[in-house]
Amino acid sequence: MQMRFSSRRIHMQLPDKVTKEQLDIIHATEGYVRVASVPGSGKTFVLTYRMAYLITELYIDSASIVALTFTNKAAAEMKQRLKRIVGDNCNSFTGTFHGFCNHILKEEIHRMSFPKTFTILDKKAEIDMIREVAEELGISMKDNTARNLMEFVDANKQTLGYVTMMMGADKTELKQKLASVIDTNESVFYHYLKRQCDNYALDFEDIINFALYILSHYEDARQIWQERCQYLLCDEYQDVNYKQNELLKILSGLYGNLFVVGDDDQNIYTWRGSDPSFMIGFDRDFEEVQDYALTENFRSTPQVVGAAGSLIKANQNRIDKVMISNRADGGKPVYNCPKTEREEAEWIADVVLQDRERNLPYRDHAVLVRAASQTRSLEEAFIKKKVPYKILSGAKFYESEEIRTVLAYLRLVYNLRDMDLTYTISRPRRGFGKKSVEQLKQYAGKHGISLFEALGQCIESGEIKKASVITYYQNVKELHETYQQYSCTDIANRCLDMGLRASLEEDIDQTRLDNVSELVSIIHALEEQNQEILPLEDLLSHFALFTAQDDDTKHDVVRVMTIHTAKGLEFDTVFVPGLVDGQFPSYRLRNEDELEEERRLLYVAMTRAKNMLYLSSYENKDTGYRAKQSVFLGDMDATQLECINGSRIISSGASEQMLPKVVFAEGDRVAHKVFGEGTVVAVDRPAQTYDIQFDKLRGTRRIMFRAELEGID
Repeated sequence: MQMRFSSRRIHMQLPDKVTKEQLDIIHATEGYVRVASVPGSGKTFVLTYRMAYLITELYIDSASIVALTFTNKAAAEMKQRLKRIVGDNCNSFTGTFHGFCNHILKEEIHRMSFPKTFTILDKKAEIDMIREVAEELGISMKDNTARNLMEFVDANKQTLGYVTMMMGADKTELKQKLASVIDTNESVFYHYLKRQCDNYALDFEDIINFALYILSHYEDARQIWQERCQYLLCDEYQDVNYKQNELLKILSGLYGNLFVVGDDDQNIYTWRGSDPSFMIGFDRDFEEVQDYALTENFRSTPQVVGAAGSLIKANQNRIDKVMISNRADGGKPVYNCPKTEREEAEWIADVVLQDRERNLPYRDHAVLVRAASQTRSLEEAFIKKKVPYKILSGAKFYESEEIRTVLAYLRLVYNLRDMDLTYTISRPRRGFGKKSVEQLKQYAGKHGISLFEALGQCIESGEIKKASVITYYQNVKELHETYQQYSCTDIANRCLDMGLRASLEEDIDQTRLDNVSELVSIIHALEEQNQEILPLEDLLSHFALFTAQDDDTKHDVVRVMTIHTAKGLEFDTVFVPGLVDGQFPSYRLRNEDELEEERRLLYVAMTRAKNMLYLSSYENKDTGYRAKQSVFLGDMDATQLECINGSRIISSGASEQMLPKVVFAEGDRVAHKVFGEGTVVAVDRPAQTYDIQFDKLRGTRRIMFRAELEGID
């Protein structure tokens, strides 16, 4: 039964702008609560004040409140807002799913025979480890092979079956698999698991899987963490996947207080496992669900809201909801269709420059693209017209070699793991190459010790005499023994003093040195934000769990990014270029569900705009091919758009025309209007193409599904 507290006098200070919708949700503290929201409706505000209400009005112990979201940036914003309301004495957990599972593992991973000082592998470290395993197995490596192997590894970690192989001190089950495996991919997978165990290293999939396994199989652990989750809140619930939803079920199982808020119309991550059906079917998974809605958009003008709303109504599999703007009227979204991609990009640059003359900063403009490959013509136009810009992809900063090197040093100082020693001992060069590392590995294997211990013994025995290697060993050993005496900023600087800084100062490309300086500044800022001393292990977890959405820039530049990266952000002025058939929506669509996700993606892009929205397509690709206007433009109410320069919206009828009506199979006989009759020899559904051997042509032709082919009996 729902508990109501609206008659109570609220002691915490609420902003004047709070609405009745928001207030009702803040008060709905007990039971299973689902809030269907629209973009810009104040989700973070409601989540934060709901937590504050529990603490200041109901006197709930803050340590029993857990709020989960999907990016560190969103979590940091919630923490800062909550701190402003309730002060510093707040012990609630606010963070990402991976962050909370890491929190669980710090206390529970001993059950898996792993130490609490385990290492978290980011995606780059994961692929490096897979590549090393493959090379040791004698597999010829190419970049795409490494990617394919990583995808195989990740696919095999979508269930928890492998987790038991990594448990226990002797790893008997894993050893049996290694002894009997024949398949190449499986061999890489099991040797990768062994390498992980040897280094006590977990990748992103393991963080969730290990926590879920422990909570599912150890009743005492489950009771402990259920007790700590008396009130559980989940932001962006439309983006949860099966395992994250299972975590929420388990953690809320004792007290039954689970609050979820999300917008199924903004689910754009099904390709990585998220499933909007959990949001839509919340009342099937939980009992006595209380439903609320946030319908007021405080971000966008009525004109932007109207255009975006008319688009998303074309989707069928969604929660029907109303979206109204709380803003005053603004200009209509603009649609333009220049002749070419190049002209489209130059038009965007011209609009930005015109806005700049009206004193609108460059940083208030964002160009949101469907795919990163679209940025080339934009960059050329911005350079030509001297528009400052930045291609935003936060994870790239942490993938640069100099940043990875500093982080590897920090991890080595923390736990002396083999993988970090092999990475750092030759950065900068110390005359200790692959051959020397291999000899060190053989020595360590023979004596059953770590590489760092082996290095120390070889130095002590005189087998290793190179001064630079001895200095490296001594510096790392000393800092490992004393790092708890220093701040993380000091530790980073001491790592840089091990030859890294001097090496970078000699580099002609000063960008690398600037990047390292920026990293030290980021570490210092994180320490400033932390209420207590920031432990090195927490700093390393923060960087390992970093995502592109956590990136931000304070510089006055136009930001160019993919729509997926822009999720959760907002800008004064937004451009969405490339609205042509085959690009947006993508030509790779296979079914109605994927078409609806593409439409949701455009909806997310449009609703990032606060004041002005510019949509554009082009008549011809720069390669000379004729382009066709995106069917999504035809889904919109044309009266909501201002078409300029003679552009017009062509009504597309049903967007389902994008999908193939007939899919032929291998061996089918077909007729092409130009090439004549032929036989289908291969079907590629992901690429939406056939390989057809035409009777009158030499060799096969790759033909798209959308071609007008006729079946021949």
